Amino acid sequence: MLRLLRNRQLLATDVVGFCVLFSQVAIFTYVTFHLEAAPYGLSTAALGYLFVVYLFGAAVTPIAGRWVDVYGHRAGLAVGMAVGALGALLTLAAPLPLIIAGLALVGSGVFIAQACASSFIGVATAEDRGLAVGLYSAAYYLGGSLGGVLPSVFWDTGGWTLCVMLVLAVQAVTLGTALVAWRPVRA
Repeated sequence: MLRLLRNRQLLATDVVGFCVLFSQVAIFTYVTFHLEAAPYGLSTAALGYLFVVYLFGAAVTPIAGRWVDVYGHRAGLAVGMAVGALGALLTLAAPLPLIIAGLALVGSGVFIAQACASSFIGVATAEDRGLAVGLYSAAYYLGGSLGGVLPSVFWDTGGWTLCVMLVLAVQAVTLGTALVAWRPVRA
């Protein structure tokens, strides 16, 4: 365990995982508050349908995996973060169809980033991979838990716009961490 905790690439991968699920949970939790309020006034059932956009991410992931095989994990993560950031920014637009398109892009970006990060564990360490995956999973789900709680402070202060700004900052940390710590290798 101590050897894994000294592995800079593995720790960076854990940070990436933390940030990836933080971003997804934050966006998809707090967008419901945004869309239930005026001028949208979406019902609970309509808000539930928003999660259909996850299917775009599921469809994109195998394509992204092949792309990562060719161009590498860092490039794949950069694409995932760019797609997610563009999606987050689109959710700031007023027309509901643009918000939904933005959510589809956020979900797709998260799926791409998660595929890059989880597959990079095998690159980051050749030993104790089961434990390495366990550390990653712990960081990933801790990020998701904080992604459900921390944005509430931003929501109370600045509503949806400030929540999106928080997610964009977390996505920047995600990309910066990987670009600094992940060595450029192909899958």
